[in-house]
Amino acid sequence: MTEKKSGRASLLKRLGNTLLLLDGGMGTMLAERGWTPPMLPEEMNLERPDVVRAIHKAYIDAGADIVETNSFGGSSLKLAHRGLGDSATEISQAAARLAREIAGDDRLVAGCAGPLGELLEPFGSLSFEGAMEAFRPQFRGLIDGGADFILIETALDLREVKAAVAALKDLDRGFPFVVSFTFEQQGRTVTGTPPEVAAHWARAVGAMAVGANCGMGPGAYVETVSLLHANAGLPVFVYANAGLPDDAEQWPPEDYAAAAERLVKAGAAVVGGCCRTTPRHIAALKKRLAGLSLPPPTRHDVLPFASRGRLVLGGRGRPLTLVGEGINASRPAVKPHVAAGAWGAARDLARAQQEAGASLLDVNIGLPGIDQVEAMKKAVAAVESASDLPLSIDSDRPDVVEAGLRACTGIPLINSVTAKAGEVEKGIELARRYGAVLAVLPLDEQGIPEGADGRVALVERIVMTADRMGFPRSMLVVDGLCMAVGADSEAPRAGLETLRRIGELGCSTMLGLSNISHGMPARSVINRTWLAMAMAAGLDVAIANPLDRGIAETIAAGDLLCGHDRDAKKFLSLAEGFLSLHLQTQTPAASPKAAIKKESPAEGEDKWVELRRAIVQGDPDKAGALGQAMDEAGADPVSIINLGVAPALSEVGALYDSGRYFLPQLLSSASAAQRVCDAELERIAVSGANVDKGTVVLATVEGDLHDLGKNVVATMLRSHGYTVVDLGKNVPCAEIERAAREHGAQIVGLSALMTSTMPRMEENVTALRKTLPQVRVIVGGASVSGDYSQKIGADGYSPDAIGAVKLVSHLLDKGRAH
Repeated sequence: MTEKKSGRASLLKRLGNTLLLLDGGMGTMLAERGWTPPMLPEEMNLERPDVVRAIHKAYIDAGADIVETNSFGGSSLKLAHRGLGDSATEISQAAARLAREIAGDDRLVAGCAGPLGELLEPFGSLSFEGAMEAFRPQFRGLIDGGADFILIETALDLREVKAAVAALKDLDRGFPFVVSFTFEQQGRTVTGTPPEVAAHWARAVGAMAVGANCGMGPGAYVETVSLLHANAGLPVFVYANAGLPDDAEQWPPEDYAAAAERLVKAGAAVVGGCCRTTPRHIAALKKRLAGLSLPPPTRHDVLPFASRGRLVLGGRGRPLTLVGEGINASRPAVKPHVAAGAWGAARDLARAQQEAGASLLDVNIGLPGIDQVEAMKKAVAAVESASDLPLSIDSDRPDVVEAGLRACTGIPLINSVTAKAGEVEKGIELARRYGAVLAVLPLDEQGIPEGADGRVALVERIVMTADRMGFPRSMLVVDGLCMAVGADSEAPRAGLETLRRIGELGCSTMLGLSNISHGMPARSVINRTWLAMAMAAGLDVAIANPLDRGIAETIAAGDLLCGHDRDAKKFLSLAEGFLSLHLQTQTPAASPKAAIKKESPAEGEDKWVELRRAIVQGDPDKAGALGQAMDEAGADPVSIINLGVAPALSEVGALYDSGRYFLPQLLSSASAAQRVCDAELERIAVSGANVDKGTVVLATVEGDLHDLGKNVVATMLRSHGYTVVDLGKNVPCAEIERAAREHGAQIVGLSALMTSTMPRMEENVTALRKTLPQVRVIVGGASVSGDYSQKIGADGYSPDAIGAVKLVSHLLDKGRAH
């Protein structure tokens, strides 16, 4: 390593020990120096490198220790909209080279990468692999141009960030990276991820640090930073907004710096600025924060599992983690559904097991004769649409496991690998690549050792491999592999001894409960008794049937008696239900088949209730089937929309407004509603009736390539029965006017994310007022506010899709009243 690079490495080592300053906003600074749309900011790296250098120098002169490259929208997907997709590597390399020239070797260069601006499947059309492909050339250029680390920022979707990290690891497995999320509604990302999940996933996937940026001002990020610091065990970045154009909340440099002092005390190790911050803000940070010490780092030896929106912590000293085993293709109740590629049963079982108390949901589609890779993707999507529990990806095929890891969001369990030659290494690579917990079976080429000594010897070999590869023991779960008591009466004794000794090695322990009772009568009695004994021996994770009431009771009592239920809160909350059950005639454990039937429409039950429930749950197959059944029974299509779809979407809107639903649930429910609406509108069209609710033209204004929010608005409007003409992104004013005239639109909706493209909104409003004065214009986007909407003369503003639907309804009703 050269002396120069050694200086930068020294600065990287200071990360988390000494407060470092990141630079501030780039877009506004570029606009002040001559950049204008439709040219993209990233093009300035080639067209006006002198301007980009000057901005970097201004931030370094102000005191920044880290400068970001001018490459926020530098993915091939974003650049392709200007015909520059093939130049992604060249443009990002230029961005990194310019920053490196000015930063020298006593400052760090962060290779900046923002979101792709498109939703990943199943909510959008972009595949996980397509997202990786879009990021890869951008990262190649940033690395080759001299970036010290990659900063994946302003992240809205955890799964998109997973794709970005996987793409980076394809290029350079050890290249350092930071992931930074934008937290907004209810303290979560717009897709529903809280800081706790983001923090644990960042550590699991090997990030150098985790952060929060954009979305809010510095004062609103104090609690977020505190949660990131408490959960990550990593340095925390934070760079908030200083305000938006014409927004009531503005943060002058001194006020911004004063608020940033609270961020450091909450746990931030790197502080900078995002939208509307300038070198003056960074200079104020330098002055105000000088000499501040950082809070001590947090240590984490917990066993973390997570979905997009839920964190489940297990391991030593914590309540038992129950993995629901119901979604398994080997089970008679599930097998025919998997064979047919029908995933309604998986959704039903996911809901039933969550209601019964499962902590995780196991997904096993191991059926011969089907495409297991595709089946795993679809099964994961179905289960995640029905439940917010973390998943266990269950297969002995690495390609199927990887498909599941790519399809799911959060920190899943890989279930599982063996100690056979090379399997542990492959499992660790997959777990580290995507951020997962790894389950390992202590069996090798010689099979399962009979006694505890042989099994523990294999476990010792497993943990040595993990240590050698730098994989934390806390992210390992080792199965005790107890054999059937009917075949070997000594099996339970060996199993308990194995559990006790595995825990001493710093790993978590796991058992599949049903193995112990194989071939025996009264299996439920044996299983729950074995569970109690295993919990006393240190069991951390159990794979079992949550629908067996005895299992739930045993876990609640076991956690209490093992000291894992502080103040008996969990047990007392369940005790009333236990007592009522025992006053009734005892019944056997519910089967998966019964759970599937339970979720089907009950005999004589109000089908309107069932239809509304299917839409609220986001189940398009069930909603479509119910709508079709109602059609065949002679129900009026207008009534199906008005009495079924509309009330369901109102409930979805209320759930969203209250912070219980987020973007994924919103889109799933909209998809279910759309399935029904399309069929009923087709019936109405055949009858010759007219139920047109109105036409809305949507567009992202010229020069702006961000349309994720606009796409969600389009989906929600369509699901409510409006005709939507979506013109896409980077749309000139004349094209918007032409479309509104041609389609007879009552409303035009304009979107913009960048502050530099917001003036195009005013141009559109002015033009439409002159040529189509009867058309109402509404605006939205991350940089837009109600104040700005009023200033430019728009007819309304909405911060989100639910608000947009309400606004459109209000404006159209108001127009009809006149």
